[in-house]
Amino acid sequence: MASFVTSLERLYRRRLALSITLGVLAGFVMFASAQQSATADSGLSAFLQMVPPGAVNTGAVIPSFDSTGRRTSLITADMLRRVDDERIYAEKLVVQMFNADPKNDMRIDLKTAFYQMAGSGGLLRSTERSHVSSPDFHIEGDSLIFDTAKNQGRMTGNIHMVIFDSSTLSSEVPPPAASLPTK
Repeated sequence: MASFVTSLERLYRRRLALSITLGVLAGFVMFASAQQSATADSGLSAFLQMVPPGAVNTGAVIPSFDSTGRRTSLITADMLRRVDDERIYAEKLVVQMFNADPKNDMRIDLKTAFYQMAGSGGLLRSTERSHVSSPDFHIEGDSLIFDTAKNQGRMTGNIHMVIFDSSTLSSEVPPPAASLPTK
């Protein structure tokens, strides 16, 4: 009987971990859809059009605003270099995305990155350790790809995630303490 109770505990923990993970992914999707399409893209594409190929900018700061004048994103980098007509290389790139509700703000930190223009959107790619954080979670991985047109991202390699308050991400209610098995 003890092994049956233990396996139920493991099943409950797996279900909770899966629901938290799905909740975080849903949060990414909801945050991305709440933003204007490609807010980070608008600042980098504007920079791409203003700077000639080969030009290097140090201490770059690129803000983006919506139609009401509210700041929607802020891109900072120690160094930005326009590689060619379609690409920008960045060092110590920080992309901050601001929502109407500050608890939904997000920050992306990249040591090095390439931004590739692609049709109506762009592709932000880093092959070094990347960090994404918000007030609810912090996630880091060995590489990051973010498609600004689709508002979808992918992080791979040695991923570490910390969720500060899982109750906001999961609609599942844990069973009352009296019904939990004892150890």
